[in-house]
Amino acid sequence: MLSPNINLAIYLFICALVLAYLEVQIEGQHGWAAKLPTWRPNGKWFAKLYSKFMGGKDLTGYHIGVFGFVLLFLHYPYLGLAPTWWQELWVLSIFLLFSVVWDYLWIIINPHYGVIRRRPQTDVTWHKVWWGPFPRDYYFGILFSALILYPIWRTNFDVLRQWGIMVGVFAAGTLLTLLLVEMFRGDISRK
Repeated sequence: MLSPNINLAIYLFICALVLAYLEVQIEGQHGWAAKLPTWRPNGKWFAKLYSKFMGGKDLTGYHIGVFGFVLLFLHYPYLGLAPTWWQELWVLSIFLLFSVVWDYLWIIINPHYGVIRRRPQTDVTWHKVWWGPFPRDYYFGILFSALILYPIWRTNFDVLRQWGIMVGVFAAGTLLTLLLVEMFRGDISRK
């Protein structure tokens, strides 16, 4: 039997994959809710602040809703327990990792994009800066995910081990998804 940490990581990876699939069905080739009839508070101070922290991406009602849903979902294991800083830091850390994986899975499984036989650095325009094969935001998301937990793992290495298991399962699941999608998906014609 797998350890509870690995089971949780596999479960969260599957949730990220299902959410990415659902978003592909909702957004199609128009990522970051570009063509959705959603609220856009362009020009407002909080939208500008969000855009600065999110690498130039627009704030939309769609993203407020879906990010809020994921954060609520990640709090589920702590329902009925007295809240602690450890729990909140863990949820925030996992939210950042989950968001990176979920977004990259969207690129992998979206038939208008993909990774190996496509050009995500050119086609995925809402990610403005790419470092190698990934958007710069992903590196910062993973780094901040680890740093958020620093107050805990500097004295409790088990937290760092649990975080490492999550990263490892997410990476392995993403690689497996990439290989399966690229092996079995036929290319669609590019416009």
